[in-house]
Amino acid sequence: MNSGKFVLAIVVILWTMCINTGCEKNYLTPATVVDSIPHDSVPYIDSNFYSISGSGGVDSGDILLSMNSKNSSDGFLFVLNKDGYVKKEKELGARADDFQKWSFNGKTYYSYLLAEGDYAIGGVGTEEGYNIICDSDLNELWRAKYISPISDSADDDRLDVHDFILLGENHYMAISAHIETPTNIPDSLNPSPNARIVACRIEEVNNGQVVFHWNGTDYPEFYGESVENNNFSDSVKTIDYMHMNSLCIDPNDNNIICSFRNLDEIIKINRTSGDIMWRLGGKHSDFPLAPDQKFLRQHYASFTDNGQTLIFVDNGDQALRPYSRIVEFQLDENSKTIKNFNAYKVPDKFIRFAGSVKKQNGYYFIGGGSAQYALQVNYSTNEVYLRLDQKYSSYRALKY
Repeated sequence: MNSGKFVLAIVVILWTMCINTGCEKNYLTPATVVDSIPHDSVPYIDSNFYSISGSGGVDSGDILLSMNSKNSSDGFLFVLNKDGYVKKEKELGARADDFQKWSFNGKTYYSYLLAEGDYAIGGVGTEEGYNIICDSDLNELWRAKYISPISDSADDDRLDVHDFILLGENHYMAISAHIETPTNIPDSLNPSPNARIVACRIEEVNNGQVVFHWNGTDYPEFYGESVENNNFSDSVKTIDYMHMNSLCIDPNDNNIICSFRNLDEIIKINRTSGDIMWRLGGKHSDFPLAPDQKFLRQHYASFTDNGQTLIFVDNGDQALRPYSRIVEFQLDENSKTIKNFNAYKVPDKFIRFAGSVKKQNGYYFIGGGSAQYALQVNYSTNEVYLRLDQKYSSYRALKY
């Protein structure tokens, strides 16, 4: 065989091997040019966005991250395996956050908040857009939006980034933020008649119809419970006195649990009447708290231990307590007492804002939010199974 035919034969063999082994993509290619990785692809580390350390991830399941490039103009979704290697990835061309996974009727869905347009609430730590519901391959199916309960209202139809719950294939609960000039701020707070506040709203939508709507400004007691952004005499700045940052359903009675960062409070809301059922934390907690049970600027309140334990990130405060904890409360809602309490100091950088936690089989999976890491750690021994050191912050990091 002459040299030309020999070279041609080698090329044909290599090309055939690539087709048979699925290596037509170069998996060392940076994420900025990879749109979507197939299910059967060889996992890889995306060094443009994060690096991996630790003894090795434990338990099966996927890790979900959404990250945004430095100028926040380009968002990326990552589905990782337990060891932090990419299984699926998608580039979106706009900022994306709050990436979550859902299962209904044997099908898997994903959702994320895709930012759209300018922020309507300038100077407030939020972003607005639409929650995109996707199939298992991250293909968009439909978009969730805010639906005003008043038919002729000029309300913005965008949702707030801080949380979203997919309750069924066409059923969701979401948060929205709107500017209002209320008239019910107590005189003791010296309000300006032109004070503009952020109204935190919750709504549940089923098959396009609003079936529940709640507005924090209907409860004037919260104005005086605010611990941050509460200068109601200011007629220039928009006052984000509550700052709702998480939403979940209590599995025991199907009522709503909300976290309000700027109140230092977790609040339970009746899903039928909208009444406040109890407050945990803050200036007027219904549950008496010992000094070590008090929390600051918390995020991501949810339930664990088969619905018996309320768990969340106790972020802390730069001046008052510049380190973060994971706290667990078991509550007696009838007697308004704490049945059990545990606190775990996060063995890593202070999480000033954002963040998340999930508990499973002797470990916490912690999203470090503004501190730009995700951490899987044994909460008894402090062994770090997995650490993802992120080049950009991720609002939450969740393991399913």
